[in-house]
Amino acid sequence: MNNAPSKSAISSFKATINKLSHTNTFGRSMVEIIGVLSIVGVLSVGGIAGYVTASRNLRISNLKDEISILVANIRSMYFSAPDYGTLNEVVLINAGLVPDWMVGEDKTSIFNKAKGSVFIESAPVGDSKLGAFILIFNGLDAYTCRELAISYWGSDIASGFLGMTIKNDGDLTIETSNLTSATLQGGDKTLLPQDLSSTTLNQVYGLCKCGSTNLCSIAWKFL
Repeated sequence: MNNAPSKSAISSFKATINKLSHTNTFGRSMVEIIGVLSIVGVLSVGGIAGYVTASRNLRISNLKDEISILVANIRSMYFSAPDYGTLNEVVLINAGLVPDWMVGEDKTSIFNKAKGSVFIESAPVGDSKLGAFILIFNGLDAYTCRELAISYWGSDIASGFLGMTIKNDGDLTIETSNLTSATLQGGDKTLLPQDLSSTTLNQVYGLCKCGSTNLCSIAWKFL
């Protein structure tokens, strides 16, 4: 009696083995692909988060530079003048003291890197009718507002910094800045140099609560 398997049985067995082999290979490939996609996904999320953080920090750095440039240029321009009586946005633009990227298309208005309006005007201080000036940056988000508010703007005559007002529900104007009086008084929204210590950081963070919308504004007063 011949017990050898028939040719058809051998063919069927080989077909089954091949099928199982392909299924197993395919299964391993899917696991590998899913693993690779998972890694790519994690790296993508991390990369996006890193980009957003870097972009935000760069914007804040640019805004700080804009403030420093404007303050330095204004003080230099009026160094030998009796006061800031003629100071306004147009005067600065015409004098070439405003960076090109900040000048509006009408050549009379100024905008910051956050695309908010910028206002500049003389103001009284002490016995001098127009011996100081006010600088306003509108259109800030909460994070940017906080970072700018807690930056060190100085606390002595050399820096010229006298105080700041923070608003979290829209734009500030010279009139609403609370900085137009000759003698500044600190308050709920106005901070003097001596107020800007670690004990008032929570207050600053609270004042800048305008969410992700660009509704925060800061006004600074300088000699």
